[in-house]
Amino acid sequence: MIHKPVMVGEIVTIFADVPAGVIIDATYGFGGHTKALEENSKGRFRFIGIDCDSEILETAGKDRPSSVTLRKMNFSELPRMMSAERISPVSGALFDLGLNSAHLDDPDRGFSYQKQSMLDLRFDRYSGEPAAEALKKIDRDTLVSILKEYGQETHARAIARSIVENKPTTTDALAGLIRRIAGPRGFSKAAARVFQALRIYINDELAALEKALGGVIPLLVSGGRVAVISYHSLEDRIVKRIFLLNAGKCFCGPEAAECSCGKKNILKINTKKPIRPSPSEVRENPRARSARLRYAEKI
Repeated sequence: MIHKPVMVGEIVTIFADVPAGVIIDATYGFGGHTKALEENSKGRFRFIGIDCDSEILETAGKDRPSSVTLRKMNFSELPRMMSAERISPVSGALFDLGLNSAHLDDPDRGFSYQKQSMLDLRFDRYSGEPAAEALKKIDRDTLVSILKEYGQETHARAIARSIVENKPTTTDALAGLIRRIAGPRGFSKAAARVFQALRIYINDELAALEKALGGVIPLLVSGGRVAVISYHSLEDRIVKRIFLLNAGKCFCGPEAAECSCGKKNILKINTKKPIRPSPSEVRENPRARSARLRYAEKI
């Protein structure tokens, strides 16, 4: 399946009037958002496309616009790289989180419970260890916490116990034990939650998002914008909190003698509620259904 970037028109509008300079696409993928921005920029921007998946990046590099520089790296490294290389002026940063369609459609990647393969779940297959190896060593209590926190899975304890006992190494083996516990009617939703939870854990996605987003915002120029498309509540909660923290909201609580949460008054939040894809886009691209877009402007 060809990957369809989500809410392209909205992204183009968001960045249309930011100051000229550099736009960071922190989740480049096949470059759909960047190409749309480049076509509408009239040469005002240079682009840096970031992706930790070298296989996707290699394919994307074959037809990248000349104004785009690609970097193979985890976006958690962005703030350090931007500061070290003095990349400026940074006019915008875009994060389109979650899976690329190519991840789900490639049976060798292990992201889908509907395709039989080794249980990998890594965005970067040249770094870290696949889920199949991690699950051989994980203890039950840790796994229960992962399934509850990252998947909100109601059968977390039973599924964790079965995983620890059976140590599945393939997608169909994991799917089989989920089906036995959740039953035929509850299987699809339970499997989606479990695979999501394990994927987030294997790739340390939430910590990477917090580090990247919190570090990039201060590097934007005045009038620059940051936009984030998230696909589940865990991601969206982090985005909302970091935006509020940088817009001056204190999270210390009334019992704190003085503020220590690191709040900064450097952002204007443009989305009180996240923007959702239009019904027509969801009809054309069902994978856009859960997308939520928030953006803010540096002041």
